[in-house]
Amino acid sequence: MEILYEDKYLVLVNKPAGLIVQGTREKEKSLLHKLKSYLKNRDKKEGAVFLAVVHRLDKPVSGALVLAKRSKTASKMFKIIQERQFDKIYLAKVEGKMREPYGIWEDITEDEKWAITFFYLLRASSEFSWCLFYPLTGRKHQLRKALSKRGHPIIGDLRYGSKIKIEGGKAILLHSLFLSFPHPHREERLEIIAPIPYYFNRFLLDKKEILEFLNRVKTEKERFSYVSGQNLGQG
Repeated sequence: MEILYEDKYLVLVNKPAGLIVQGTREKEKSLLHKLKSYLKNRDKKEGAVFLAVVHRLDKPVSGALVLAKRSKTASKMFKIIQERQFDKIYLAKVEGKMREPYGIWEDITEDEKWAITFFYLLRASSEFSWCLFYPLTGRKHQLRKALSKRGHPIIGDLRYGSKIKIEGGKAILLHSLFLSFPHPHREERLEIIAPIPYYFNRFLLDKKEILEFLNRVKTEKERFSYVSGQNLGQG
């Protein structure tokens, strides 16, 4: 687990695929427990280490994840997310050739909530496509379901239709690539890029492509103000 950024308020890590963030009965196997243990030993802290997960990633998904080191910071981060100041872009390799270079998907979840996803096609062959995704809403398995529904399951996502195993079945080719949000206590905006795992076959991506996609999303996302009930769902 790689630390991408840390100060006295926040710690951002590059979560490896196959590691659950929290909630497992075997606490020692969760990212939250491992990170708490690491910080406690590193800082020689006598008492308990406080860490709060402010958003989540599915177990087989890798990439950038934010944790708060103070309860007040966690509250501020939740507000930042609810006010849609938290930009999150995923990289995925999916099965099949996607045709549209850019677009917006509007879906309805099982509990009748809107799921809004922006996508941008980076590269495509006859068999696979590389894409960036910006989930405006945070529904459970939003990207995985949206892609499967359109006949382009994420490679390695056996649950949603892929027939290809990645890393023995513990990983899928979905990566939380880029996070951007205002620092909860300082007058600055953080921008974090999480290094892409080796099993993505050393895919090269220019930061310019990420920012161009982000700017396009920002010019269009306000028209989805009708969407309510955003939660802290998973990719």
